[in-house]
Amino acid sequence: MSINIDAIRQAAPAVPSAIELAYALGELPFDLRRRGIPVLRDSGSGSLRLKLEAENAYDLRMEQAAVVLQRFALGDDIRMIGLQLQERRHVILVPSASPLRTIADLKGVKLGIAVNHNPDNSIRTLDAAKTVNVALHKAGIPTGGPKWVEIHHDRASDGLPAGRRDLTALLNKEVAAVYTDEILSAESRQLLGIRELEGFFSHSAELSVLTVSAGWIRERPQEVERLLAHLSLASVWAVENRTEAHRFAARQLGVSENAIPFIFSERLHLQFGISVTDDKWSRLVNLKKEMQENGSLKGEFSLDETLALTTIHNAQLLADNGEVEPPQREPLSQFAERDLPRSFFDERRPAHLLQGDEDALAAARLFAEEIRPGASARDRGRKLPLQEVQRLAELGLLGLVVPKAYGGPGVSTRTLVDIFKIISHADGSIGQIPQNHHFFVKTIELIGSEEQKNFFFREVLNGAQFGNGLAERSSKGARKIATTIRKREGEDGFELNGNKYYSTGALYSHWIPVTALNEDEQRMTAFVPRHAPGVTVLDDWSGIGQRTTASGSVVLRNVRVPDNYLLPHYQIFEGPQYFSPFGQIMHAAIDIGIAQAALEDAASFVRDHTRPTYGSGLARASEEPDLIRRFGELGIRLQAAEALLDRAADAIDHAREVLNTETAGRAALTVDSAKWLITETAIEITNALFEVAGTSSMDRKYNYDRHWRNIRIHTLHDPARLKLHHVGKWFLHGVYHEYKI
Repeated sequence: MSINIDAIRQAAPAVPSAIELAYALGELPFDLRRRGIPVLRDSGSGSLRLKLEAENAYDLRMEQAAVVLQRFALGDDIRMIGLQLQERRHVILVPSASPLRTIADLKGVKLGIAVNHNPDNSIRTLDAAKTVNVALHKAGIPTGGPKWVEIHHDRASDGLPAGRRDLTALLNKEVAAVYTDEILSAESRQLLGIRELEGFFSHSAELSVLTVSAGWIRERPQEVERLLAHLSLASVWAVENRTEAHRFAARQLGVSENAIPFIFSERLHLQFGISVTDDKWSRLVNLKKEMQENGSLKGEFSLDETLALTTIHNAQLLADNGEVEPPQREPLSQFAERDLPRSFFDERRPAHLLQGDEDALAAARLFAEEIRPGASARDRGRKLPLQEVQRLAELGLLGLVVPKAYGGPGVSTRTLVDIFKIISHADGSIGQIPQNHHFFVKTIELIGSEEQKNFFFREVLNGAQFGNGLAERSSKGARKIATTIRKREGEDGFELNGNKYYSTGALYSHWIPVTALNEDEQRMTAFVPRHAPGVTVLDDWSGIGQRTTASGSVVLRNVRVPDNYLLPHYQIFEGPQYFSPFGQIMHAAIDIGIAQAALEDAASFVRDHTRPTYGSGLARASEEPDLIRRFGELGIRLQAAEALLDRAADAIDHAREVLNTETAGRAALTVDSAKWLITETAIEITNALFEVAGTSSMDRKYNYDRHWRNIRIHTLHDPARLKLHHVGKWFLHGVYHEYKI
């Protein structure tokens, strides 16, 4: 029977790469896209390629040391920026029926080793001979080793190996044993009729060299330094996270996790480091000398001159000073390197046109029932609600506040608040996604021209979603907006540049309204098409809660904005306004909905699972007076918060009808009051869930902590402690707080 060796063997794995590790840990690909560094990744080799407009491209790659030395000798314009040294296990295989039982039996027998035309073949053969000789010496055979036989791989027309000649030679009895780094399972060895005679770690470890095109350093040195800093931080992570590092290596190499110590030793997690240490440098120098002596390295060059010391130094400073974010340490988003498919935006059912408040409430209840069953699973696995977001638009729930004069339902603020409570009760993350959408629909109503209202309201009623580009992050804690919008010289329109974060919903949206400052430092809102040139949306949100809101980054590079896509946001605040309370009340409604869900989950668990207190004499925990009293406290506070929220909604609607200093001030006062009370109440309820439900409720299978995580992170966007001062000024001095920009 003929056996296809290639069908059952596992290819000898590449060396686990610090480049691949840094990519898999999450921060590197996001940083590249945030900074507009056009790098392409070859996941097979682990190399990174800088894509330029010119024909030439620059590379950063990890290669075997012998290959890199050959490149230096040939005059390749590259620089060395790191060295990686990893142990690697090699084995000697023999036929199962072979009389060879120990390594001592190899004396005088034919021992095959596979070779091809790589420049390190001679070094590999010499290293193998050293390793076997050391093992023989330990076995008491100081002289007279095996007869080494080089087994040449056949090559197909494309230059790749056409078959495994080493194993074939063994099975055809061309050699008595083979020296290899092949990975074969016990089942595969049994099927082939071979066994392992001896296994040991190579005499010298696998030395790899991290190189980068010299042109990349010359033209864009800061990019190379950031890349190198990410790799350095990834290697630190591996040292601190042994199990996870080995698991990553197993995934990269396509082997069992249990095989990692067998192949690379138990110290692999310590060997992702790329620093140029004395030991690594000495090995590289010796390798160069050996290759020159055996004739596999032609030409002379200075190793010292190939080392980019300035780049290495600056990269380490970036890492040490915290100017490069450490790895996220969670699974990489599938949209780290690429965007959502265009079909997500283009292939949608028509949006339903809601007729009024009752129609809108019915649609919200239907939507809530559809999304409720999968809420916990989406949070647990951070599964983005792509179909759910499409359904939100399909049901017409994006057109809620489009005025009736423009064909929309123009629902009241009270109804809008109820809808947010209903949806957030079912899934707090999905509940937050449309908040900014309605915020910007209201912006258009307040300051848009008739042309802008007709255009954008029609877009919304047809199912278009607005994301947001409001907030920014600064390492120095600055609050000033850094994003700019400038008139294009000699051309129509404007140009937008900046970086935004906490951009909830932007990943799912058709339009991204972006806040920016014009030449006069006035705040403007630019409505940018989601797929306009220069716009990059990143799913780099890694908060502990609201995990599927996609509240990540929006990067804007020389984005063109036509005149009719720009709104003077600052004009909203030139007189009395209810816009700020309108934006905040939706956030408060989200928190109420999550708190309601948490209290209901607590009650359900107490009724069905919680055991009565030892010695209480009660048959059920739900009969305990103290628990009943505690639910009463929480329920009353929740009702009070809801009542104040309703009062605030009515105040906003009144200000919309009759806008003046008094009605605008009253709307701000009641929303601030509700916001503070709801924040306090929601945090207490989501925390008390575990207090009343008991220890068993902490089991991860219930995922009840999502309520607390969602509330805790969501209530931080607008500090509730400030509301006490706003409200206090009214009750002490009779002065309403005015929100200005």
